[in-house]
Amino acid sequence: MQATAEQKTCLAAFNSGQDLRIDAAAGSGKTTTLRYLMARGARQGRTLYTSFGRKIVEEARSRFPAHVDVRTNHSLAYRSCGSQWRAEGRLQNRVTGYQLAQACGWGSGVFAPHADTTQGGYAVMQTIANFCGSGDDDLATDHVPLLLDAEGNVDRGYTRCVLEQARAVWERMMAPGDRVPITHDVYLKSWALTHPRLEYDAILLDEAQDTSGLMIRLLAEQTHAQRVIVGDRYQQIYAWRGAVNAMRQFKVDVVGKLTRSFRFGPAIATLANSVLAQYAGAKDLHIEGSPDLGSTVNVAGRMEPARAVVARTNAALIVELIETQMRDRHNKYAVVGGVAEMKSLLYGIQDLMRGKRSSNPELLEFVSWRALMQATADPPYAHLRPLVDLVETYRTEQLLDELGRAEGNERDEAQCKRVFSTTHRAKGREFESVELLGDFKVRDDKKPGQQGYRKWNPEEGNILYVAVTRAKLRLDAGNSDAIRDVARRAGLRLDELAHAA
Repeated sequence: MQATAEQKTCLAAFNSGQDLRIDAAAGSGKTTTLRYLMARGARQGRTLYTSFGRKIVEEARSRFPAHVDVRTNHSLAYRSCGSQWRAEGRLQNRVTGYQLAQACGWGSGVFAPHADTTQGGYAVMQTIANFCGSGDDDLATDHVPLLLDAEGNVDRGYTRCVLEQARAVWERMMAPGDRVPITHDVYLKSWALTHPRLEYDAILLDEAQDTSGLMIRLLAEQTHAQRVIVGDRYQQIYAWRGAVNAMRQFKVDVVGKLTRSFRFGPAIATLANSVLAQYAGAKDLHIEGSPDLGSTVNVAGRMEPARAVVARTNAALIVELIETQMRDRHNKYAVVGGVAEMKSLLYGIQDLMRGKRSSNPELLEFVSWRALMQATADPPYAHLRPLVDLVETYRTEQLLDELGRAEGNERDEAQCKRVFSTTHRAKGREFESVELLGDFKVRDDKKPGQQGYRKWNPEEGNILYVAVTRAKLRLDAGNSDAIRDVARRAGLRLDELAHAA
């Protein structure tokens, strides 16, 4: 490879033996740079390459030299810790609230009067998941998800009940021979609590912005090894999953940068920089688009359908997918990651319609179907209005059948006319052309106490940045009020980007 000046600077820092952080923009060749360090570096000792995501590790496995051990975070723990639960038949990818209630033998009154056993079981599993992602030694109130009562206030009685049950469940998870199932995150946490020493000379952490507090603590303890972390802190969109952005929390000796994107050209880079500055509060990152890549930003309306449709929420994506399929019965359409999350949302709506609380993350705060319908009149929940209208027009059973038409198509995207994805699912992917849906949040500048105030979370800016930078050649943003707001704040003329080379 022909190394850039920035990559050569990173190599010099790596060769010094100091701990190194590489701040890398979208499409700037993070993994390629790590491979360059391994191929050209003066330090050739036993090295670990690790990341949270299985897909990125699988792609990296064949690209590194023999002295590099390529592993997911979880595989580090599996041999010494996780395999024992597998042997007992207790290891599962996911444990539902119902499964946990059955395994624990909970009666109907365990979470009364706050919730039924299935809903309480979901809250317990979410509490344990939050604990597993943290660097904490013990389960605490902070790990319990925010639980609201019918008046919208924090239900502290429910919180205490969930925490008590979560502690009891954790003890049973740790007990050999118990029948309570565990997830992969549980054995990773159990292993990390033993403070293991990783026998490597150097440790490379990719996609560091998505690293949990647990892994930050684990790597911080490996003082015998040189540590290199690489990522883009503005692509941190998993705070709800326990990611805490290691790009700023992990202390290093040297900082390198990768600012040239090899994915897209100047037009998309200009818009991405505007999103970073206006929505993500970025002052230390400016992306340079590749001048030999012609990219455009279209806001004038739909042109030829983009290859990928990207939304902020599953709610908006369901509507777009189903309406597309109803118009076109001749072609197949794929959903990145499959339709399970979409089905879960519709099942959650069914629960609300039947007078039950839903355990779906997008519906947790609603106590009834009526409450959901009323909430869609308020701007923070306006993105749910099209889904409510769709459910009002068609039976949920019919909508579930419609989702079934796309089920499994993700296994052969090449045979599908278009690909549909939430931003979270699209992260790490790139497409020739991308259409953004209209559910990305517009930044709110109101101050606390002002009418209509909605607290702005900078992670919403990160989500928009990730969505914009999935496109290589064309970005269709005609449906996005957030993009128009970014352009207005930046003094950017989107019509000029539409004709940029």
